[in-house]
Amino acid sequence: MSASDTTIVLVHGGFVDGSGWRGVYDELTGAGFRVKVVQNSTVSLAADVAATRAALDEVEGSAVLVGHSYGGAVITEAGVHEAVTKLVYITAFAPDKDESVNSLISGFPQDGPQPPILPPRDGFLFLDREKFHESFAGDLSAADATFLADSQVPWGLEAVGATISEAAWRTKPSWYLHVTDDRMIPPSAQQSMAGRIGATIRDTPGSHAIYVSHPKTVADIIREAAA
Repeated sequence: MSASDTTIVLVHGGFVDGSGWRGVYDELTGAGFRVKVVQNSTVSLAADVAATRAALDEVEGSAVLVGHSYGGAVITEAGVHEAVTKLVYITAFAPDKDESVNSLISGFPQDGPQPPILPPRDGFLFLDREKFHESFAGDLSAADATFLADSQVPWGLEAVGATISEAAWRTKPSWYLHVTDDRMIPPSAQQSMAGRIGATIRDTPGSHAIYVSHPKTVADIIREAAA
C-alpha cells in the first residue's frame, strides 16, 4: 500500500471538532497521502458513524481509518466499510459488540485521575473548564488549552451510551497509540483495550490532546499502519 493509493480518514473525539487534526493533516499530506477529516456532530453515535461512512463512500482505493478518544468507538462501528483496510486508535476507546463508551468508562480504575465530566445538561456533557488543561491538554500551552476549553463541543448522551453492533477490529488489523500521561483515558485502560483487540501498540508520553501537541508522533503510527 502506497501513499498514492491510500486515503487517511481522521475521526475526532468528544468535546472537540476536526480542526485539531490540522498538524496531523499537514504531516500526512506532506508525505503524499490523501486525507479526509470527518466533522462529527457528537450528538449520537449513529449520526457520527453515518458521517464517517459518507466520507468513506468518497474514497477511491483503500482507507486507513483513524479515531481519537470517542472517535475510537466511531471507527469501530464504521470500520466495517469495505474501503477500510486498517484501523488506528489514538488513545481511544475500543469497544466490542454490545459495549458503549459509558460501559468502558465504568470499568476505569478508580484510584487514578478521573475525567472531569460535569453532570449532563439538556442531554449533553461538558468538561469542567477549570480542570480542562490538566486533564485533557496537559502538554499544550495554557492559552491553547483555554481555547479548547472555551470552544468545547457538547457531547451527546446518545453518543456516549449507544452500543456497538459490530466491531471492525475483529476482522481488520489495528494499531494503538498508548499515551502514557493521559488523564482522560487511563493508560492502564488503554493498554487493556489495545491488548484485547490485538493491536500493534506504540507508546509515547503526552496528554490526551496528543494529536494536537505531537502531530508527528501521531502521523508516524498512521504511516506505519498504511505501509
